[in-house]
Amino acid sequence: MNYIKIAVPFFILLIAIEFIYGWLRKRNTYRVNDTIGSLQMGVVSQTKGVLRLGVSGLVFGYLVELLGVRQLPANSVLLWVVTFIVYDCLYYWKHRYGHQWRIMWASHAAHHQSEEYNLSTALRQTGTDYIGFVFYLPLYLAGVPVEVIISVGSLNLIYQFWVHTEHVRRIGFLEWILVTPSNHRVHHARNPEYIDKNYGGFFIIWDRLFGTFKDEQTEQPCVYGVTNQLGSFNPLWANFHVWYDTFLISIKTKKWSDKVKVWFKGPGWYPQDSQPSKAAQWQYPSFDPVISNFYKGYSFVQFWIITLITLWLPSTQEAISRDFMLIVFFWCIFSLYVQGTFLEGKRYAKKLEGVRIGSLIVGIILAPEFWSGVSAELTNSALIYAVASLVLFLSYELYANRKTTIPARG
Repeated sequence: MNYIKIAVPFFILLIAIEFIYGWLRKRNTYRVNDTIGSLQMGVVSQTKGVLRLGVSGLVFGYLVELLGVRQLPANSVLLWVVTFIVYDCLYYWKHRYGHQWRIMWASHAAHHQSEEYNLSTALRQTGTDYIGFVFYLPLYLAGVPVEVIISVGSLNLIYQFWVHTEHVRRIGFLEWILVTPSNHRVHHARNPEYIDKNYGGFFIIWDRLFGTFKDEQTEQPCVYGVTNQLGSFNPLWANFHVWYDTFLISIKTKKWSDKVKVWFKGPGWYPQDSQPSKAAQWQYPSFDPVISNFYKGYSFVQFWIITLITLWLPSTQEAISRDFMLIVFFWCIFSLYVQGTFLEGKRYAKKLEGVRIGSLIVGIILAPEFWSGVSAELTNSALIYAVASLVLFLSYELYANRKTTIPARG
């Protein structure tokens, strides 16, 4: 059983509690644009189920059947305990190579792009990890039932949620055994002395055993993010920019060996004939474009509405057509992209928002047959949402333009 879907409402509640706690303590670790950027990545990472792009189940199922692997009893407590420990060890190596091979860093980089460190960072997950599953192959070949592996994996990931906070300092002797907020802050830091340390998911003992542990230093506060600043709140670019850059390097470099090496070397390695124009650096100002409070709030509300739609989609697969589902899915992805352009202060964001809202209104009015599998209540709600968004958006634009054109009275 995948427990993550059950945990999501609690994740959201804890994010709200952490924000309120930080605000009351005058130590707020949240920024609207950065938080929305992280949450958008979480939404995109969950859309693989809509597109049915997952390959791990197909591959493992085929291998288990081909090799005639005998399944172990899923009701064995000992099996669950051993699987949890072994899974965490395999996760350590998957995570470690996720930082040391560019072909895996290309997907994992998305989790490290946030320049803040809070519980919303935990939900900043990649939507392009189709390689990492091979690290868990030993569990399948050992006969561990799929449901046990999925359950253990989801519990491991749920545990990792709480360690993404700055409000918990150290927790005594458990720092030697478990992954904690302190040692995981080191993992997310871009300080030179902290990079590529503390890969553990549940147990930190793997890092201590394999020489990758680094303790958090009071005199060296963690600075978060990646050494090549993303500089964007576009969830699509965040997911694909390392893939894109690596592909370009592999095309441009002349040596065939380098075309292959670039995928399996670290993210800081470049062929001699394809050196970057700008060197990586760990000290740079936060990416925090100045935009109006209205658009911060507008994008925040739109994000949650889009999130509800993406959560609703998988539950309606039997009632609506595949074409309708795909169109709504891509409209949601486009919507997240548009909200990202607002947060970046792009000039064309307003035009894109007009296209986004207008396309929904036109689709409802001119293609009612396309909504045949959707209840009249939901269709009407979608139309009300679109019209209300358009009215609110245009009203603010008229107000803002009028405010800037009316001369001041002296």
